[in-house]
Amino acid sequence: MLNIKQKYNIVINNFEGPLDLLLYLITKNKMNIFDISLNELTDKYIEYLNQMNDENIEITSEFVVTASTLLDIKARKLLPEIEPKEEDESVSEEDIINKIIEYKKYKEISSKIYEMYSNNFGSFVKPFSKIKYKEKRVYSGEKIDIQELYKTYDLILFRNLNKINKKSEEIKKIAIYEKITVKDKVKQIVDYLGDNDSMIFNNVFDVEKLDNIEVVTAFLGMLELSKLKEVDIEQRHLFSDINIEKTENFGNIDISKIVG
Repeated sequence: MLNIKQKYNIVINNFEGPLDLLLYLITKNKMNIFDISLNELTDKYIEYLNQMNDENIEITSEFVVTASTLLDIKARKLLPEIEPKEEDESVSEEDIINKIIEYKKYKEISSKIYEMYSNNFGSFVKPFSKIKYKEKRVYSGEKIDIQELYKTYDLILFRNLNKINKKSEEIKKIAIYEKITVKDKVKQIVDYLGDNDSMIFNNVFDVEKLDNIEVVTAFLGMLELSKLKEVDIEQRHLFSDINIEKTENFGNIDISKIVG
């Protein structure tokens, strides 16, 4: 008479969890995943756990919990219900099957992603290649023609001249403009109003004496102080002087938090 190990000839594998084992049993026994006999699947699952136990393989709690759930479903199917329950919170056969189907989908997708990863997602890498340098020239000791040397020197000067950016002065101006920030102008206005109750914007930031970018940045700083209710702004008519007066709230601003 054959013992259990000989009869079922089970091969022990490593499984990521109970759903992985259930899917393995469905595939191994050629079951239709959409038409599973849960009773048969439960028996094979328990057999596999028993075999793992005989092989002294540690069975984690999640495998045991799933086994008890499957046995509970099987028992409920075999035993008639005396009184139908209005709300049954226990796991149903449909719940188990749906979980297996979802797990199968994720496993197939994971397999595809791993295959893509193994193939570098279809990308190609240029193989390493050595850099080849031109052969080093050694002075032969021949007499140098002075005229040729002058021509070579002039050629080098001409090449370097072409490399110089003709708009370098404009670039310097842009760099200077970038150093002027709203935060700086806010501090300048606050420092001025620290010693005075008011200021005339046009006098302090005179467009005749300062660059336009500096005046505009100062104007933005003035608007920022007005938004924070640090100052009141008044201009009686178009193009007239802009008068700035500090409010009762003046002095509560944290200039370091101003952006710009």
